[in-house]
Amino acid sequence: MAAGLAAQAPASPDYCRVQSDGTEVLATRPAPGEAPIDDVNWFARPVPNPDGRWIVGFATHDQNYLYDLTRGRRVKIPDKSDAVATPDGRYITVPSHYTSTRTVNFYDTAALLARLDAGRDALDVKPAFVHEDPDVLDVYYQSTGVVSERREGDATTTVYRLMFSGSNVKPAPWFRIVDYTFTSKGGTLAVSATHAMRLCPQITRDLATPFISKDGRYVIAHDGGGENEPGTLKIFEITGVDPAAQTTTCERRVDFGFAAGKADFSFDGRRVTFHISKHAYLTPFVNGGLVAPTITDVVVADLVHDAQGRIVGHGPLARVTTSTREGVGSYFPAFFPDGRIYYVANTAPKNSDEPKRFHFRVVNPDREVFFASFFADAAKREAAEAIGELWRASCQPEMQPFKPGEAPWAFTSLSPSQCENLVHAKFTGDQARKAALLAACGAEGRR
Repeated sequence: MAAGLAAQAPASPDYCRVQSDGTEVLATRPAPGEAPIDDVNWFARPVPNPDGRWIVGFATHDQNYLYDLTRGRRVKIPDKSDAVATPDGRYITVPSHYTSTRTVNFYDTAALLARLDAGRDALDVKPAFVHEDPDVLDVYYQSTGVVSERREGDATTTVYRLMFSGSNVKPAPWFRIVDYTFTSKGGTLAVSATHAMRLCPQITRDLATPFISKDGRYVIAHDGGGENEPGTLKIFEITGVDPAAQTTTCERRVDFGFAAGKADFSFDGRRVTFHISKHAYLTPFVNGGLVAPTITDVVVADLVHDAQGRIVGHGPLARVTTSTREGVGSYFPAFFPDGRIYYVANTAPKNSDEPKRFHFRVVNPDREVFFASFFADAAKREAAEAIGELWRASCQPEMQPFKPGEAPWAFTSLSPSQCENLVHAKFTGDQARKAALLAACGAEGRR
């Protein structure tokens, strides 16, 4: 054998090759040759538009941008961070923590999109409406829903529900919602806002990172529940609002049975997406990338509805991405109106000296392999955990050991054949146990 060939490292076994950006990646921005992005502040949110393009609002170096992932164009828009569009695409909202006036600002999306299409920054565009109130004086991390819309003659009335976190109200912080009624008639706009209402008394932890559904009816959040109840991802229905008392009532509808961070509802309400985290519990807030040894990845789950359309459970899940390098991952996924998912990906740990680079990737979740959740089945969960740990020890021995609840997700990165090959090659226990793990690898073990 030639010396050069002899020096090559042996190829890794097939069961170690699990790295994936998604089965079908539809777009990656910035593309080669485009200006790089070396910082992403917090999350990025979709901007619905008449052309159906993949447009997001995001912030870098404390400046908001609109970014057309379809065409690769981005321009500056007002304020520092958290530019979040309403689900109907009419307005882009910015919370008071990131505005110079300390008001919640609503910008006309069409005006900002016109600047994007012209390739000109939109920093001088003024808000269509500003909300100034002591209860929203210093809020951030908002999500938006459309509660209702009605038309009477030439008047259109839309009720938007915005959810915020913030630190100006004691005890701080707590999550709240505000309902905004926008009435357009004859070219004029009238807006009224309710008092801020405390969101779902069941959600007590700021790490919950709740997000509201596109119809403003549901909240998905990580919540610790009772004193002896482990934190899990849950969905709550907002069953009542009382602006005068500044309260809401909620009922828990779904408990996924595992920890996950910052989820998003699809526009049609059929799915949710979220990221899972290794090492750093939830990884609820990311500003400028991940810190090693944290790893995050994207998952999508189907929702189950009853005959009346109420969410009553969840169906199969699919792991969309798999990252294996500590400090590198995919996080804060969100839906576009067409059902596609996009997420933020970093290429180097935040706590490294490597140049920092970030990408937005658009993927088709329908191309992923969905599996039934095994987290509620003790035997299936234990088998998945054993296989996940076997994979780490065999393929990534330098990786930080899994914390409770993390190893089963490594199992979901393996195809049935990879899983079986791993067990055959690396498991050294008794034959009965080996047979049980091989059964878990197969299709029946994933249902």
